[in-house]
Amino acid sequence: MNIQLGRQTIAKAELERVCLSYLRMLPSCQHITRVTIAPRPASQRNWVVIEIDPPLPTQADNEARNALTELQGEFRLAG
Repeated sequence: MNIQLGRQTIAKAELERVCLSYLRMLPSCQHITRVTIAPRPASQRNWVVIEIDPPLPTQADNEARNALTELQGEFRLAG
């Protein structure tokens, strides 16, 4: 793993697994089977969640996405 600006840079598949594991710690997200991310060019946080499967109710989806902002500060998407 490379260290860049105090954050870890990791591959897309690995970062999706990290996001999935992180979200499964939330009571409303324990049933999630997949998280899909995509690059976000020209941004301090260079990736964004584009899909959580299965889809969550609005409140749980907001909670999940808010929780993932913490990971966006810790991990950069490689490539």
